Amino acid sequence: QTPNNRSQSLKAYGCRILGTDPKNIDRAEDRSKFSQLLDKLGIGQPAWNKFTHLEDAIEFAQKVGFPVLIRPSFVLSGSLMRICRNAEELELFLSQATLVSKEYPITVSKFIEEAKEIEFDAVSYKGKIITSVISEHVENAGVHSGDATIVLPAQKIYTETEREIKDVGEKLSNALS
Repeated sequence: QTPNNRSQSLKAYGCRILGTDPKNIDRAEDRSKFSQLLDKLGIGQPAWNKFTHLEDAIEFAQKVGFPVLIRPSFVLSGSLMRICRNAEELELFLSQATLVSKEYPITVSKFIEEAKEIEFDAVSYKGKIITSVISEHVENAGVHSGDATIVLPAQKIYTETEREIKDVGEKLSNALS
């Protein structure tokens, strides 16, 4: 993560950056910018938003429907991520942890139950994928990747799902090259 975080300032100092341009690293790392890119490319994603007020977070969660996944903005390695199944859980968690403030917005995402989490890693050159790999989380979605058990190669992915993953990878590679 440190190289990603330092790339823009290194480029501003005149360093030659090998690989992905820092502006595209930022587009991929910044949740809002990446979400806009997905929308532009027609790639689906669960409904989500950032909030600085508890009432707004609860209103959003009720609009998209429970359960929702809460991600505080200031934590590392997925600590304090929670799945809330109703407004009472959401309000209790957020108020007890004092997580919602202007300095520390929270992200609330629609949580899809029984979803499989799959990772796609690729190396591309000028928008063309040179090599890629698909790995699969053993646990269903909801376990932070830093705490998850992942198998490679993926064991239980349909051929059509694999094709869709590769298509999305191609679109993102082109957009971020």
